[in-house]
Amino acid sequence: MAARKQKIISAAVLIISLSALLSYFVKPKPPLLELVLPEQELSSYEAHYPGDTTLADRVVKSYRLAMVLVQSPYTQRNVISLENIRSWARERFQSQPDFLHPAILSVPRESHDTVFGAIGYNLFTGLKYWLEDSAGELLRFQIARFHNTGAYESFASAYFDFFGEDSDAASLLARYQSDRARLAVDVVLFAFSWLCASVLALCAVVVSRGKKRVERVRRVVGAGWLLLGLSYFSAAWTNNEVASLVSALVSGGIGAYLLYPFVIASHEEAGPRLLRICLSSQWIALATWFSFSLISIQILTWIRSGLPSAPDPITLLLSSLSGNFIHDPISGKRALTIGVAVSWIAVSLWTVRQQKRDIMAQEEAAEELAALPSAYALEQR
Repeated sequence: MAARKQKIISAAVLIISLSALLSYFVKPKPPLLELVLPEQELSSYEAHYPGDTTLADRVVKSYRLAMVLVQSPYTQRNVISLENIRSWARERFQSQPDFLHPAILSVPRESHDTVFGAIGYNLFTGLKYWLEDSAGELLRFQIARFHNTGAYESFASAYFDFFGEDSDAASLLARYQSDRARLAVDVVLFAFSWLCASVLALCAVVVSRGKKRVERVRRVVGAGWLLLGLSYFSAAWTNNEVASLVSALVSGGIGAYLLYPFVIASHEEAGPRLLRICLSSQWIALATWFSFSLISIQILTWIRSGLPSAPDPITLLLSSLSGNFIHDPISGKRALTIGVAVSWIAVSLWTVRQQKRDIMAQEEAAEELAALPSAYALEQR
């Protein structure tokens, strides 16, 4: 016990010392994440001076303009995307007419107003910025690849016919894609971490055999809830969200219980205390079904409730995979919806099968116990 306390104290001293050194010598700089350049949209692009509002006047009054589109396989998607860009640009220009050519680039402020927030800022912000920059490079590559597709060429032709083929229109299209891709950076990082965790969990379950597999499923589900709680806690720390903090506590509690199941036992002399128990396979299966159902509900809710002005994480993730932040990934959402439904049915059938198997095992055990007195009596004779 003394050695464990010594290790905890040494770790705390090391963390505080490292944070102090980083706060004195290192100043983390956030990546700019300018993921799309206007030159990618228009080869003859020329930069304008800050304060130019020519395009702002044209977009705000664009309700007088009519769309003339060339018929193509992407016509319907182009119409929706053009309207989304026009609505987005009108809102931005009305609130900030020079947002395309600002004199000073705004940098988001990190929350470090408490002593613990300051420690976390110095320890993890540099790593966070590096991960965001790496994710930005991946998104930049995917977007550049999308610019060589027929879908983009069809949209670009319709876009410049509608907004005008000039440098401001190219800057507007680049800014629209950059802003949406910037929202996808955190989604890509979380998705990658969950993908790695899911692959490791699947491998751990597959290599186990017999009764050990059910126990491994319990540990995997519990670890998944702890990882979910950590994700919620990270969101609460970064965005100061009370709802995320409550979700982190609930998820962490569920994960801790699945990893270390217990009951509260009371005794007249000793009083109430916690006792470790072993969960049966039917309860483990039910907990797995419960967890997978909640994940499925969350994914389907994201898909059903996403808006063009506030894209959901699923939309951002699918757009990141294709590099297409212009069109709504309808086909990808449909395929994911079907995949979630089929997976949920499979997990439900496995849960029902596990329940029946356990009931049969309990009945057989009861019959064997009931037969024990008869066998004992025959031996005595």
